[in-house]
Amino acid sequence: MINYYYDNTNDLKPFTHQLEANDDTLPPDNALRISPTFKEGYCPCEKGGKWIHIEDNRGKNAYNIETKETVKIDYLGPIKSGFTLLEPFDFCKWNGKKWVLDEEQKNAFIIKLNQSKLANLLSDANSEIEILNDKIELEIATDDDKKLLKKWKLYRIQLKSIDTSKLDIELPVKP
Repeated sequence: MINYYYDNTNDLKPFTHQLEANDDTLPPDNALRISPTFKEGYCPCEKGGKWIHIEDNRGKNAYNIETKETVKIDYLGPIKSGFTLLEPFDFCKWNGKKWVLDEEQKNAFIIKLNQSKLANLLSDANSEIEILNDKIELEIATDDDKKLLKKWKLYRIQLKSIDTSKLDIELPVKP
């Protein structure tokens, strides 16, 4: 005979281990003589002198549907309210059943990215123009430097005329 032990300090009373039992003895309060069955994704638990299956997601990641924060599941039973096993992706929001693309969030990111790119390109242009102006001021500029200065200034004007509130922008080619 075998005693199949469960954790009677836990509300769900999950199966913990088994040990051989002495003949002609009763099982302890936290054991059954009926072998539990095991089922993928479930843990056998005692209820009313029988084994039942309780959802077991221990060790899996759950995601907060508001913050997308990841937590490691360390409990038996269904996923807690406000969490899902479905992994979020970039620019998503929870629609009550699954993660869906949040177009507004994605578009806002693209606009910020465009503004950042444009700011970097303007900084590069200003730097080049400053150096070329220094050459002219110091009277060491060549004719090619003077032509290049005009190209950089035109490039800077083209950059400044770009509407970064649009998603699909075309950037001019650097001189």
